[in-house]
Amino acid sequence: MALYWLLCPSIYLFSYNIAQTVQEEVEYECVDIYKQPSFQHPLMKDHQIQMRPSVEFQAMLLKEYPEILNLSTNYKSKERCPEGKVPIHRPQINYTNNFMIHPEKAIAETNLHYAIIKQFENATKKWRGVGAQAVFDIYKPRVLSNQFTKAWIWLNHRENDVISSIQFGWAVHTGLYPDDRPRLTTYFVSDRQKNGCYNTLCRGGFVQVHKTIYPGMVYDKVSVLGKRQYSVHLLVGQDSRTKNWLLMTRTTLIGYWPHQIYSAQGPTQAYFGGYAGGLTGDISPAMGAGNFVIQAGFRKNYSCFMKQLKLFYGNKLEDIDSNAFGEYVDSPNCYDVWFRKFEVGNGELLTFGGPGGACGFP
Repeated sequence: MALYWLLCPSIYLFSYNIAQTVQEEVEYECVDIYKQPSFQHPLMKDHQIQMRPSVEFQAMLLKEYPEILNLSTNYKSKERCPEGKVPIHRPQINYTNNFMIHPEKAIAETNLHYAIIKQFENATKKWRGVGAQAVFDIYKPRVLSNQFTKAWIWLNHRENDVISSIQFGWAVHTGLYPDDRPRLTTYFVSDRQKNGCYNTLCRGGFVQVHKTIYPGMVYDKVSVLGKRQYSVHLLVGQDSRTKNWLLMTRTTLIGYWPHQIYSAQGPTQAYFGGYAGGLTGDISPAMGAGNFVIQAGFRKNYSCFMKQLKLFYGNKLEDIDSNAFGEYVDSPNCYDVWFRKFEVGNGELLTFGGPGGACGFP
Protein backbone atom coordinates (compact mmCIF):
# COMPACT_ATOMS: atom_id res chain seq x y z
CA MET A 1 0.00 0.00 0.00
CA ALA A 2 2.84 2.38 0.78
CA LEU A 3 4.20 1.94 -2.74
CA TYR A 4 0.78 2.83 -4.18
CA TRP A 5 0.81 6.24 -2.53
CA LEU A 6 4.35 6.90 -3.65
CA LEU A 7 3.69 5.92 -7.26
CA CYS A 8 0.74 8.23 -7.88
CA PRO A 9 2.43 11.49 -8.90
CA SER A 10 5.32 10.20 -10.95
CA ILE A 11 4.47 7.55 -13.49
CA TYR A 12 3.20 9.48 -16.43
CA LEU A 13 6.03 11.98 -16.85
CA PHE A 14 8.89 9.58 -17.57
CA SER A 15 8.38 9.23 -21.32
CA TYR A 16 9.41 12.77 -22.15
CA ASN A 17 12.99 13.53 -23.10
CA ILE A 18 13.72 16.97 -21.70
CA ALA A 19 17.16 18.58 -21.79
CA GLN A 20 18.70 19.53 -18.46
CA THR A 21 19.61 23.07 -19.30
CA VAL A 22 18.59 26.24 -17.53
CA GLN A 23 15.97 27.94 -19.64
CA GLU A 24 16.42 31.67 -20.05
CA GLU A 25 12.86 32.38 -21.15
CA VAL A 26 10.19 33.19 -18.59
CA GLU A 27 8.61 29.97 -17.33
CA TYR A 28 5.39 31.45 -16.00
CA GLU A 29 2.59 33.52 -17.39
CA CYS A 30 0.46 36.07 -15.59
CA VAL A 31 -3.13 34.86 -15.74
CA ASP A 32 -6.30 36.56 -14.60
CA ILE A 33 -6.89 35.11 -11.16
CA TYR A 34 -10.41 34.01 -12.16
CA LYS A 35 -9.22 32.45 -15.44
CA GLN A 36 -6.53 30.15 -14.06
CA PRO A 37 -6.90 26.41 -14.83
CA SER A 38 -8.71 25.55 -11.62
CA PHE A 39 -11.72 27.66 -12.60
CA GLN A 40 -12.27 25.72 -15.81
CA HIS A 41 -13.97 22.94 -13.82
CA PRO A 42 -17.79 23.11 -13.57
CA LEU A 43 -17.71 22.57 -9.80
CA MET A 44 -15.78 25.83 -9.47
CA LYS A 45 -18.44 27.96 -11.19
CA ASP A 46 -19.52 29.85 -8.05
CA HIS A 47 -16.31 29.52 -6.06
CA GLN A 48 -15.22 32.57 -4.09
CA ILE A 49 -11.44 32.98 -4.01
CA GLN A 50 -9.82 32.85 -0.58
CA MET A 51 -7.12 35.50 -0.56
CA ARG A 52 -5.85 34.91 2.98
CA PRO A 53 -6.23 32.39 5.79
CA SER A 54 -9.26 32.85 7.99
CA VAL A 55 -8.76 34.83 11.19
CA GLU A 56 -9.07 31.62 13.18
CA PHE A 57 -6.42 29.77 11.16
CA GLN A 58 -3.98 32.67 11.23
CA ALA A 59 -4.48 33.24 14.95
CA MET A 60 -3.88 29.56 15.68
CA LEU A 61 -0.53 29.67 13.89
CA LEU A 62 0.66 32.88 15.53
CA LYS A 63 -0.54 32.06 19.02
CA GLU A 64 0.59 28.47 19.27
CA TYR A 65 3.75 28.62 17.17
CA PRO A 66 5.28 32.10 16.98
CA GLU A 67 8.58 30.50 15.85
CA ILE A 68 7.00 30.09 12.41
CA LEU A 69 7.62 33.79 11.91
CA ASN A 70 11.34 33.19 12.23
CA LEU A 71 11.55 30.32 9.74
CA SER A 72 13.59 30.88 6.62
CA THR A 73 12.41 32.00 3.21
CA ASN A 74 13.99 30.99 -0.08
CA TYR A 75 12.49 32.91 -2.94
CA LYS A 76 12.92 36.18 -4.81
CA SER A 77 10.62 38.85 -3.44
CA LYS A 78 10.07 40.78 -6.68
CA GLU A 79 6.38 40.89 -7.56
CA ARG A 80 5.84 38.97 -10.78
CA CYS A 81 2.33 39.87 -11.91
CA PRO A 82 0.13 43.01 -11.99
CA GLU A 83 -2.95 43.47 -9.87
CA GLY A 84 -5.66 40.89 -10.55
CA LYS A 85 -3.27 38.35 -12.09
CA VAL A 86 -1.24 35.48 -10.68
CA PRO A 87 1.83 33.56 -11.92
CA ILE A 88 1.07 30.12 -13.37
CA HIS A 89 3.97 27.85 -14.24
CA ARG A 90 4.09 27.25 -17.97
CA PRO A 91 5.07 23.63 -18.77
CA GLN A 92 7.37 22.90 -21.70
CA ILE A 93 5.18 20.08 -23.03
CA ASN A 94 1.53 19.72 -23.98
CA TYR A 95 -0.56 18.64 -20.98
CA THR A 96 -3.95 18.90 -22.64
CA ASN A 97 -4.39 15.15 -23.21
CA ASN A 98 -5.23 12.52 -20.63
CA PHE A 99 -1.74 11.06 -20.34
CA MET A 100 -1.95 9.62 -16.83
CA ILE A 101 -1.04 5.94 -16.55
CA HIS A 102 -2.90 4.34 -13.68
CA PRO A 103 -0.39 3.45 -10.94
CA GLU A 104 -1.56 -0.15 -10.60
CA LYS A 105 -0.70 -0.73 -14.26
CA ALA A 106 2.71 0.84 -13.97
CA ILE A 107 4.20 -0.76 -10.86
CA ALA A 108 6.12 -3.29 -12.94
CA GLU A 109 7.19 -0.69 -15.47
CA THR A 110 8.98 1.85 -13.32
CA ASN A 111 11.98 2.29 -11.08
CA LEU A 112 10.81 4.13 -7.94
CA HIS A 113 12.46 4.28 -4.53
CA TYR A 114 11.85 5.94 -1.19
CA ALA A 115 13.54 6.70 2.13
CA ILE A 116 10.82 7.93 4.49
CA ILE A 117 9.33 7.81 7.94
CA LYS A 118 5.78 6.55 8.10
CA GLN A 119 3.21 5.94 10.81
CA PHE A 120 3.01 2.37 12.05
CA GLU A 121 -0.05 0.56 10.70
CA ASN A 122 -0.92 -0.73 14.20
CA ALA A 123 -0.31 2.53 16.07
CA THR A 124 -2.55 2.79 19.13
CA LYS A 125 -3.21 6.48 18.48
CA LYS A 126 -4.97 6.71 15.15
CA TRP A 127 -4.55 10.03 13.37
CA ARG A 128 -7.18 11.76 11.30
CA GLY A 129 -5.72 15.17 10.84
CA VAL A 130 -6.03 18.28 8.76
CA GLY A 131 -2.46 18.95 7.68
CA ALA A 132 1.29 18.89 8.29
CA GLN A 133 4.39 21.03 8.05
CA ALA A 134 8.17 20.80 7.89
CA VAL A 135 11.26 22.86 7.26
CA PHE A 136 12.93 21.42 4.15
CA ASP A 137 16.68 21.56 3.55
CA ILE A 138 17.15 22.28 -0.18
CA TYR A 139 19.72 20.50 -2.33
CA LYS A 140 20.22 20.01 -6.06
CA PRO A 141 20.75 16.24 -6.52
CA ARG A 142 22.05 15.00 -9.85
CA VAL A 143 19.38 13.55 -12.14
CA LEU A 144 19.23 12.46 -15.76
CA SER A 145 16.48 12.95 -18.33
CA ASN A 146 13.18 11.31 -17.34
CA GLN A 147 14.14 11.16 -13.66
CA PHE A 148 13.00 12.90 -10.50
CA THR A 149 14.07 13.25 -6.90
CA LYS A 150 12.02 14.86 -4.12
CA ALA A 151 11.93 15.98 -0.50
CA TRP A 152 8.27 15.33 0.18
CA ILE A 153 5.30 15.14 2.55
CA TRP A 154 2.33 12.88 1.78
CA LEU A 155 -1.09 13.41 3.40
CA ASN A 156 -3.06 10.30 2.47
CA HIS A 157 -6.61 9.13 2.98
CA ARG A 158 -8.36 6.03 1.69
CA GLU A 159 -12.00 5.18 2.25
CA ASN A 160 -13.26 2.06 0.50
CA ASP A 161 -12.08 2.53 -3.10
CA VAL A 162 -11.75 6.31 -2.89
CA ILE A 163 -8.16 7.50 -2.70
CA SER A 164 -7.18 11.06 -1.78
CA SER A 165 -3.73 12.53 -1.25
CA ILE A 166 -2.13 15.97 -1.03
CA GLN A 167 1.64 15.94 -1.52
CA PHE A 168 4.12 18.82 -1.39
CA GLY A 169 7.76 19.81 -1.00
CA TRP A 170 10.59 20.48 -3.45
CA ALA A 171 11.45 18.39 -6.48
CA VAL A 172 14.06 18.13 -9.19
CA HIS A 173 11.93 16.63 -11.95
CA THR A 174 13.13 16.56 -15.55
CA GLY A 175 9.85 15.08 -16.78
CA LEU A 176 7.87 17.99 -15.37
CA TYR A 177 10.36 20.86 -15.67
CA PRO A 178 12.83 21.91 -18.39
CA ASP A 179 15.93 21.66 -16.19
CA ASP A 180 17.42 20.08 -13.09
CA ARG A 181 16.84 22.86 -10.55
CA PRO A 182 14.89 22.29 -7.30
CA ARG A 183 11.41 23.80 -7.40
CA LEU A 184 8.36 24.17 -5.19
CA THR A 185 6.16 21.27 -6.31
CA THR A 186 2.73 19.99 -5.36
CA TYR A 187 0.50 17.09 -6.34
CA PHE A 188 -2.97 15.89 -5.42
CA VAL A 189 -5.37 13.10 -6.29
CA SER A 190 -9.01 12.78 -5.20
CA ASP A 191 -12.34 11.21 -6.07
CA ARG A 192 -13.03 14.20 -8.33
CA GLN A 193 -9.56 14.26 -9.89
CA LYS A 194 -8.73 10.56 -10.11
CA ASN A 195 -5.84 10.97 -12.55
CA GLY A 196 -4.03 13.24 -10.16
CA CYS A 197 -2.49 16.62 -10.92
CA TYR A 198 0.82 18.39 -10.43
CA ASN A 199 0.81 22.08 -9.50
CA THR A 200 -1.78 24.02 -11.55
CA LEU A 201 -1.79 21.74 -14.60
CA CYS A 202 -5.43 20.67 -14.58
CA ARG A 203 -8.95 21.97 -14.35
CA GLY A 204 -10.34 21.99 -10.84
CA GLY A 205 -6.98 21.82 -9.12
CA PHE A 206 -4.78 24.17 -7.15
CA VAL A 207 -5.92 27.81 -6.88
CA GLN A 208 -2.99 30.24 -7.04
CA VAL A 209 -3.35 33.48 -5.05
CA HIS A 210 0.17 34.76 -4.27
CA LYS A 211 1.82 37.02 -6.85
CA THR A 212 5.40 35.92 -6.17
CA ILE A 213 5.50 32.37 -4.82
CA TYR A 214 3.93 29.63 -6.93
CA PRO A 215 4.22 25.88 -7.64
CA GLY A 216 6.92 25.42 -10.25
CA MET A 217 8.98 28.32 -8.87
CA VAL A 218 12.75 27.73 -8.70
CA TYR A 219 14.54 27.76 -5.36
CA ASP A 220 17.58 29.75 -6.43
CA LYS A 221 19.62 29.13 -3.26
CA VAL A 222 20.68 25.55 -2.57
CA SER A 223 22.69 23.89 0.18
CA VAL A 224 26.24 22.62 -0.25
CA LEU A 225 27.61 19.69 1.76
CA GLY A 226 29.69 20.89 4.65
CA LYS A 227 28.90 24.53 3.94
CA ARG A 228 25.94 26.89 4.15
CA GLN A 229 22.49 25.34 4.26
CA TYR A 230 19.31 26.82 2.75
CA SER A 231 15.85 25.75 3.78
CA VAL A 232 12.20 26.61 3.33
CA HIS A 233 9.13 26.21 5.52
CA LEU A 234 6.04 24.66 3.91
CA LEU A 235 2.70 23.85 5.49
CA VAL A 236 -0.60 22.39 4.30
CA GLY A 237 -3.63 22.68 6.54
CA GLN A 238 -7.39 22.74 6.19
CA ASP A 239 -8.94 26.06 7.07
CA SER A 240 -11.69 25.32 9.59
CA ARG A 241 -13.90 28.11 8.25
CA THR A 242 -13.61 27.74 4.45
CA LYS A 243 -12.70 23.99 4.41
CA ASN A 244 -10.11 24.72 1.71
CA TRP A 245 -6.69 23.07 2.01
CA LEU A 246 -4.14 25.88 2.29
CA LEU A 247 -0.51 25.76 1.10
CA MET A 248 1.57 28.22 3.10
CA THR A 249 5.13 29.25 3.77
CA ARG A 250 5.47 30.68 7.25
CA THR A 251 2.22 32.70 7.57
CA THR A 252 1.99 33.54 3.85
CA LEU A 253 -0.75 31.90 1.77
CA ILE A 254 0.54 30.64 -1.59
CA GLY A 255 -2.72 29.05 -2.76
CA TYR A 256 -5.04 26.19 -1.94
CA TRP A 257 -6.94 23.11 -3.05
CA PRO A 258 -10.64 24.10 -2.99
CA HIS A 259 -13.06 22.04 -0.93
CA GLN A 260 -15.31 21.59 -3.98
CA ILE A 261 -12.60 19.44 -5.58
CA TYR A 262 -10.68 18.06 -2.63
CA SER A 263 -13.39 16.99 -0.21
CA ALA A 264 -11.62 14.28 1.82
CA GLN A 265 -12.56 14.13 5.50
CA GLY A 266 -8.93 14.33 6.53
CA PRO A 267 -5.78 12.29 5.98
CA THR A 268 -5.20 9.18 8.04
CA GLN A 269 -1.56 8.65 7.07
CA ALA A 270 1.41 10.98 6.84
CA TYR A 271 4.81 10.24 5.29
CA PHE A 272 7.93 12.44 5.43
CA GLY A 273 11.15 11.94 3.47
CA GLY A 274 12.72 11.35 0.08
CA TYR A 275 11.41 9.82 -3.12
CA ALA A 276 13.29 9.23 -6.38
CA GLY A 277 12.86 7.32 -9.62
CA GLY A 278 13.09 6.99 -13.36
CA LEU A 279 12.61 4.58 -16.23
CA THR A 280 12.90 0.85 -15.69
CA GLY A 281 16.46 -0.35 -16.14
CA ASP A 282 17.96 3.09 -15.68
CA ILE A 283 20.42 4.02 -12.99
CA SER A 284 18.37 5.59 -10.21
CA PRO A 285 19.06 9.26 -9.38
CA ALA A 286 20.60 10.68 -6.26
CA MET A 287 18.38 11.67 -3.35
CA GLY A 288 18.80 14.46 -0.81
CA ALA A 289 22.43 15.57 -0.65
CA GLY A 290 23.50 12.53 -2.66
CA ASN A 291 25.23 10.78 0.23
CA PHE A 292 24.33 8.00 2.67
CA VAL A 293 23.11 9.47 5.94
CA ILE A 294 24.83 6.72 7.93
CA GLN A 295 28.19 7.94 6.61
CA ALA A 296 27.60 11.50 7.76
CA GLY A 297 25.69 10.73 10.94
CA PHE A 298 24.06 13.86 12.29
CA ARG A 299 27.00 16.14 11.75
CA LYS A 300 25.70 19.54 10.77
CA ASN A 301 25.72 20.33 7.04
CA TYR A 302 26.55 16.77 5.96
CA SER A 303 23.16 15.37 4.97
CA CYS A 304 19.78 16.56 3.71
CA PHE A 305 17.22 17.04 6.48
CA MET A 306 13.62 17.82 7.25
CA LYS A 307 12.98 19.30 10.68
CA GLN A 308 10.15 20.69 12.82
CA LEU A 309 7.92 17.86 11.61
CA LYS A 310 4.43 18.64 12.82
CA LEU A 311 0.89 17.39 12.29
CA PHE A 312 -2.44 19.11 12.85
CA TYR A 313 -4.41 17.51 15.66
CA GLY A 314 -7.81 19.20 15.66
CA ASN A 315 -7.04 22.92 15.74
CA LYS A 316 -3.47 22.52 17.00
CA LEU A 317 -0.19 21.96 15.20
CA GLU A 318 1.97 19.60 17.26
CA ASP A 319 5.27 17.75 16.94
CA ILE A 320 4.74 14.31 15.47
CA ASP A 321 4.57 11.43 17.93
CA SER A 322 7.98 9.86 17.39
CA ASN A 323 6.79 6.58 18.92
CA ALA A 324 4.20 6.24 16.16
CA PHE A 325 6.65 6.60 13.25
CA GLY A 326 9.23 4.22 11.81
CA GLU A 327 11.88 4.33 9.10
CA TYR A 328 11.19 2.72 5.72
CA VAL A 329 13.73 2.31 2.93
CA ASP A 330 13.00 0.07 -0.03
CA SER A 331 16.54 0.02 -1.50
CA PRO A 332 19.16 0.32 1.28
CA ASN A 333 22.01 -0.21 -1.18
CA CYS A 334 21.09 3.14 -2.78
CA TYR A 335 19.44 5.25 -0.05
CA ASP A 336 18.91 5.48 3.67
CA VAL A 337 16.95 7.48 6.25
CA TRP A 338 17.66 8.27 9.88
CA PHE A 339 14.92 9.53 12.20
CA ARG A 340 16.25 11.53 15.09
CA LYS A 341 13.74 12.16 17.82
CA PHE A 342 13.17 15.56 19.37
CA GLU A 343 16.16 17.90 19.23
CA VAL A 344 16.06 21.32 20.85
CA GLY A 345 15.70 23.98 18.17
CA ASN A 346 14.86 21.47 15.45
CA GLY A 347 11.94 19.52 16.91
CA GLU A 348 11.43 16.10 15.36
CA LEU A 349 14.04 15.69 12.63
CA LEU A 350 14.99 13.21 9.95
CA THR A 351 17.84 13.03 7.48
CA PHE A 352 17.69 11.06 4.25
CA GLY A 353 19.44 10.56 0.95
CA GLY A 354 21.80 8.45 -1.07
CA PRO A 355 23.80 8.28 -4.30
CA GLY A 356 21.27 6.14 -6.21
CA GLY A 357 22.67 3.70 -8.72
CA ALA A 358 21.53 0.25 -9.81
CA CYS A 359 18.84 -0.08 -7.16
CA GLY A 360 16.51 -2.69 -8.62
CA PHE A 361 12.91 -3.03 -7.48
CA PRO A 362 11.38 -3.08 -4.01
